[in-house]
Amino acid sequence: MKHWNLLILFFSAAIIHASAQRALPGFTVQDLGKGKVSISWINPYPTCNQLAIQRSTDGINFRTIFSAQSPELPRNGYVDSKLPAAPKVYYRIFYVLAGGNYFFTAIKTPTESGDTDDKETIKKEEDLSDRIYIPTEPGKDNGLNKDSTGKETVERMVRLYKRGNFLYQLNTQSYKNFRDSIIHFTQDSLSLIKPGEINWKPFIPKPKEYVSVFVKDTLLIQVEYPLYKRFKDSVAAYTKDTLTNITTFRAELSRFVPKPVWKPSIYVYTNNNGYLNISIPAQDLNAYRVVFFDAEGKELFRINKIKEAELILDKANFKRSGWYDFELYKNNDLVEKNKFFLQKD
Repeated sequence: MKHWNLLILFFSAAIIHASAQRALPGFTVQDLGKGKVSISWINPYPTCNQLAIQRSTDGINFRTIFSAQSPELPRNGYVDSKLPAAPKVYYRIFYVLAGGNYFFTAIKTPTESGDTDDKETIKKEEDLSDRIYIPTEPGKDNGLNKDSTGKETVERMVRLYKRGNFLYQLNTQSYKNFRDSIIHFTQDSLSLIKPGEINWKPFIPKPKEYVSVFVKDTLLIQVEYPLYKRFKDSVAAYTKDTLTNITTFRAELSRFVPKPVWKPSIYVYTNNNGYLNISIPAQDLNAYRVVFFDAEGKELFRINKIKEAELILDKANFKRSGWYDFELYKNNDLVEKNKFFLQKD
């Protein structure tokens, strides 16, 4: 596999030197025939730390097909030998400079192997490649360039600042490509400082705000502020809980506690005459015992062995009317814990 990679790199290098290259954000795409396309470029950015070639079949949706192992190289290229079955392919280069600044080139399609780009345009781009740089400190550039006759001409340059700090300068075409990348692929903004000077302001997303919902002093959940109303409506619609706003970003959830509904016992209950009736299965006599308590939970008395299937206790066994608790056991296993009410005579 390593030998194959070396062969590809060697073949790519041969293509690069054999054909004209363009300085980023310009690059050259050439159809070599037999299902192969070469992509080559000049890299004027020594601080480039990431560079990838991306391919598309519709010019909209791109995927990376090659990532350069040495993105800082001044000249490089790649041969795409696995073309998809599509009527047309598109290429662009994504590259990242020191500090995290990233760019997308313009989108290009392959040219015929016999075709060549305009030589004058290529010469101009190569001459300008040394002018697209990242100086350590802002410096003055006289903007002079020599044409084919050796006469100096003035080339317009755009100085780019990031949050007021100078970054680098680009020729007008390079700046246009940079601007288009910012518009289409980021939420950053560019503003004019003065003619020829542009300030780049990276987009800083607004921190998300949350509403903290507590149950007493315990945090239950944190809900994003835009979704809090939906959460509150859900609590009101699907539960009997109560949600109360304490502040804009804090709410208290009160759990619904249903009132206990008393259900009379089938074993220990008051009959129509107001007497206490104890009813147990006849086959289990002597297996049951019952303990009675007052309203404060204090034990009043107990019957350790119930010897009758139907046992009636007089009210005299209890000091007054009102509610009384009991515990009914069978062979020391709790069968029921309940209460009954004795009415006044």
